[in-house]
Amino acid sequence: MLLALKPAELHRLDAIPMDARVFLFVFVISLLTGLLFGLLPAWSATRGDIAEALRENARTTATGVTRNPLRSFLVTAELALALILLAGAGLLIKGFLRLRFVDPGFNPANVITMYLQLPGTRYPQIPMQTNFRRELLARINSLPGVEAAMITDLPLAGNFVGHRVVVDGQGTLPEGTEPIVQTLSVMGEYFGVMQIPIRNGRAFGAMDREGHPRVAIVNEEFVRELLPGQNPIGARIDWTRSSDPPEWMTIIGVAGDVKHSGLNQPVDPAVYAPFSQNDEAWRKFMTLVIRTRVPEAGLVEDVKKQVWSLDSQIPVSGIQSMDDLLSVSVAEQRFNMLLLGSFAALAVALAAVGIYGMVAYRVNQRTHEIGVYMALGAQHRDVLRMVMKDGVKLGMLGIVLGLAGAIALTRVMVGVLFEVKPTDPATLIGMAFLLAVVAMLACYIPARRALGIHPMTALRRE
Repeated sequence: MLLALKPAELHRLDAIPMDARVFLFVFVISLLTGLLFGLLPAWSATRGDIAEALRENARTTATGVTRNPLRSFLVTAELALALILLAGAGLLIKGFLRLRFVDPGFNPANVITMYLQLPGTRYPQIPMQTNFRRELLARINSLPGVEAAMITDLPLAGNFVGHRVVVDGQGTLPEGTEPIVQTLSVMGEYFGVMQIPIRNGRAFGAMDREGHPRVAIVNEEFVRELLPGQNPIGARIDWTRSSDPPEWMTIIGVAGDVKHSGLNQPVDPAVYAPFSQNDEAWRKFMTLVIRTRVPEAGLVEDVKKQVWSLDSQIPVSGIQSMDDLLSVSVAEQRFNMLLLGSFAALAVALAAVGIYGMVAYRVNQRTHEIGVYMALGAQHRDVLRMVMKDGVKLGMLGIVLGLAGAIALTRVMVGVLFEVKPTDPATLIGMAFLLAVVAMLACYIPARRALGIHPMTALRRE
């Protein structure tokens, strides 16, 4: 069931088989656990004093069998372990909620994407690739319902390229130490389609094409790291050792930061350059991005027809909306949260059953004592206090130990948490309060039943 819930994007989980070895292991562990914890109370019962038991007329009180140290230890351990799992699940949930509210830097609404790969045999040269892209955009932009279209290396898709960069006037750095930036080739109204704000300067225009001076747009993080305190407009950059002399690109604009690597990853310096001005003929892959005014399903077929009208042998794949892409980008965090949350819920249920069973057992063993107590005029609140006292003590002890364990063990979750500290006080206190409520309810139900014991009925049982 858990494997069925996993996102399709987490391919490495496919290597986890549910085969005979797994089931045999689970069966053996379950059998040994049942035998061990079934034999322990049986063995304990054989060590009782028969004569003493007969003299007491089989009565047990809170000072006798009911105060079994092993039983108390198991209930306390259950609660402590449940709280550790609850704390881990709470931290993941809090981090995931924060992750979902992270601004990706663009507007994903009403945007669909498709992946195209130009065949190398028919599009070996850059001019041929550029002509195909330009003609395809013109056709798609003319479709009814299309607000704008563009071609790009898509954010969150992991298909950008990293390059080392040099800035004109900043001197020469030792080879291999130059800063690395994300490079994205774009064509069309990229910033308009993605609704990425231009903070300074301008976006690409019709003149920013082959045969004209090379230009680039950088993001705000690029300016902060590589041009601090400077006006970036007009500055010149180039890829390291791309040519001699350098073919400088002039920065014409500064765009807002975009989460290209993932919502939970920091923003890296990025450089956007026109597809038509790059000199990388191997860049035959591209993502077609369309902002729509109509339902997406009807438009997809129209776009495919436009692609195949230019070249019927080009496959169109990876069709998805930007909203879906955002969801996929947090799929691993969502699955971690679901997995640990499920285990935590199961642990809480087991802890509740454990403390309920212990209190119910004690109520059953102390029926005579409760009857006498009530016959002597005890009030309901006195009976509740007497019955729940031991359960509440164990519950509080388990919670304290669980908090200590959570503080120690949740530190290993640093790598999977987003903007949440492993010792987040609000989460730890909230989970402790939740478990305390569950424990109190588990104690109260059998204690409430004790109030229904009639004194004469309890005494006649003896």
